[in-house]
Amino acid sequence: MGTDHPAPSRFQPERLTLWLLLLALSTVFLCSFDKGYFYHPNRLHDVASAVNLAVAENLSPDHGFRLFLRLHPGPGDAPTYGMYSDFPVGGYALIKLAILPFGTDLSAGILAARMLMLLLFSAAALLAFHSLARITSHRWIALAATLAAFSSYYMLLYSDAVSVEYSVDLFAVMLVFHGMVVFVQEGRFRQLLARTCVALLLGWHVYAFLMPFLILGTASDAVRAWKEGTSVWPRVRSTGAAVLRSRYMALGVFALLFGAAVLGFNLANEYAAFGGERPVSELPSVQSMLKRTGLDQKPNTVFDRVGWLIFLQQQFFRVCVASVPFVLTDWGVDLLEWFSSAPFSASVVFSGLRLWVALPALLMVMVASTTVVRLAGPLLARRSRLLVATLALSGFFWALPMRNNTANPVHDFEALYYVGVPLLFYSLLLLYVHRRWGHGPVVGLAVAGLLAFVVSTFQMNHRWRPDARAAGPQLATLAELGSIRETTRGKVVLFLESVKPDWPRQSTSLLPLTRRYNFYNLAGSVLTQSLDVEAAARAADFLLTRDRVESDALLTPGNERVFLYDSAGMDDLMELYRTTYQRVVSGEPVARSHFDVYLGGGTLIHVREPCVREDVPHRVFMEVTPEDPKDLPGGGLPGWRRRYSLDKFSIAFRRIGVLFEGKCMAILPFPDYPVSGIRTGQKGGAGRVLWEARIPAP
Repeated sequence: MGTDHPAPSRFQPERLTLWLLLLALSTVFLCSFDKGYFYHPNRLHDVASAVNLAVAENLSPDHGFRLFLRLHPGPGDAPTYGMYSDFPVGGYALIKLAILPFGTDLSAGILAARMLMLLLFSAAALLAFHSLARITSHRWIALAATLAAFSSYYMLLYSDAVSVEYSVDLFAVMLVFHGMVVFVQEGRFRQLLARTCVALLLGWHVYAFLMPFLILGTASDAVRAWKEGTSVWPRVRSTGAAVLRSRYMALGVFALLFGAAVLGFNLANEYAAFGGERPVSELPSVQSMLKRTGLDQKPNTVFDRVGWLIFLQQQFFRVCVASVPFVLTDWGVDLLEWFSSAPFSASVVFSGLRLWVALPALLMVMVASTTVVRLAGPLLARRSRLLVATLALSGFFWALPMRNNTANPVHDFEALYYVGVPLLFYSLLLLYVHRRWGHGPVVGLAVAGLLAFVVSTFQMNHRWRPDARAAGPQLATLAELGSIRETTRGKVVLFLESVKPDWPRQSTSLLPLTRRYNFYNLAGSVLTQSLDVEAAARAADFLLTRDRVESDALLTPGNERVFLYDSAGMDDLMELYRTTYQRVVSGEPVARSHFDVYLGGGTLIHVREPCVREDVPHRVFMEVTPEDPKDLPGGGLPGWRRRYSLDKFSIAFRRIGVLFEGKCMAILPFPDYPVSGIRTGQKGGAGRVLWEARIPAP
């Protein structure tokens, strides 16, 4: 008789860490599932989402797969392209696949794109977990380190923003790093080459991880060959041969050539989009590279204003914030960001104070890290030292060459690519704990990391939750725009901002959907936005505005927020502008300068007559001081609303103003809370104030 054997258990303890990681990552989906709109209190967040959605929506064979924001009216029947091809095509293609099934349901498409970003964010965390598990040979250490690194302020804030620079690039660098780990441990070189191809199709930050890996790996092969020689010349020959045969060198050449091919696709598209009339050196992608690296030699860049000292301090503070779960830094984010983005005009004394704050902290980190590495280092196999160095150096290998970009406080998202520092720091710290106190405390710390990630996720969602006053109207606006998109596809549309606008952060206006670069919702249309509305209307097939007038030309009678007219409706809209102007100038201005400034109907109206285009090239700004600072919105970095107790916005005159019949008029709205004072004016280059007026509260 045979002996009965018990059935094998389905439960595998080593899989528990993976299930716990998946459980933690599910919370980011739970917190972001209702964000089917652009608005986010962090301005860069929604601008980046709008831009990337526009480029993805426009990506099609009809336009030769060009990466462009929108079409502009051109000479004859041929439109001109507003190109935006600074990044590889792969990320935009993924976004396109996410939004494609939803057609004119813009809100659902945006939500699908956000879910794609969270999926890539989660995949990046999973790749980091598996990489650390291989390096440390301890899955609980890998779990704790991954959760701690991915629960930071930067990671969670940008996790659901629809941008190639955020979650897409983060996934790309983690994909390549995992390929490096497998290559170092198992020698799978072809797999690493394939991962490098996929990653470079998604983002350029991959080079931040490739550079230290390739440089140090090639140097290691060279040193090994040198030691094997017996005299100088044989050593030189063997070292040179080792470098040429090195797989690290081969990977570097391959990555360079493949990246050049991806960039060549963008450059070819740009060259064709400009009709072959623009030199290669003046194409947008080339100009972007030169600007980011400082090779364009243009004065007054951000880095020139801050200098090396403040720049390095800025990066240090970003690493600090990126290395701690958000639940532990929520109270101090504004302070740390204030250090990170201190005024460019800071005095020598202030810079010295910041230096004395930074140096002791840096010294403490160095001492602690040295101790941890000395005790935990023996637990790392020799073959993992290259991977450890890659994690430690990757962020700086990007920040230093791209210092013109990373010096900009607005570009704080670049701290995402310091992710290697917390991954390494927590891994070494937990290896030390494991060596001194055993397995139990490591499991406890992993559970604490899970709780920190979950609480940080919910806390981030609570602190930067989109304003409900803006969310509802934006969803309704998206629905109405989606319903008219097919009507305007391929046609010339003149977009006119309302003569009755709303404060941007509470608004039903189109401003949050159109500001800065794009007009995603009418992708495929030839969109124009012009001060000279009469001249632009003659070239337009349709007029789009928030202003409703009684007209037979109205094409959207069921809409309540966005209205579409054919070109015949311009007469009625001009009458609306004319009536508004006459009502405004009938009163007395509250200030006179380059513009006459009037108060009326909860708005601030800027008027100039006579007026030509040369009178209004600059930005209009308005700052309001609330009666109660508690009315200010909580979002925004670096926390200037709470710090200075004011709210403000600044926007190009051409986006909110109109020029008609020799007159200029721009209407700026008030927020919906009581204000105690108003400051308005215009700014020129480098934020220089051209004129300003201070007005008592209405």
